[in-house]
Amino acid sequence: MNSKPKYSCTVKEWIAQLLMLIPNLVKLLYRMISDNRVFVQEKVILLATVIYIFSPIDFVPDMIPVLGQVDDILLGTLVLKRFFNSVERSILLSHWDGNDNLLLTIDKILEIVRYILPKGVYDRIVNVHRPAA
Repeated sequence: MNSKPKYSCTVKEWIAQLLMLIPNLVKLLYRMISDNRVFVQEKVILLATVIYIFSPIDFVPDMIPVLGQVDDILLGTLVLKRFFNSVERSILLSHWDGNDNLLLTIDKILEIVRYILPKGVYDRIVNVHRPAA
């Protein structure tokens, strides 16, 4: 049998996937915001975060080198991780145009922020709590 396993790819394919990472991520978020299976609260949190990141008003002004960007990066990472956690993996993968393993790798990378922030802060932002129906 000549078929390659789904997880393997050539270096050229991997580079192409990395180059398409940002456009694919933007499409993923847009599609998920349009999806009725994603909770409205999660959509609002994501949109508010995007507005905050692009707003000139920050907790730490962007004029301060490095630190000015760190708050945007941390908040964006936390909210993206929360957003990924808020839906079933199958929904997330159904909207993703890139390699499935790349999306799972992104999710694991987002997990690293757990070790940068105090546990309570990470858990409060990332963990999605749903009231009992």
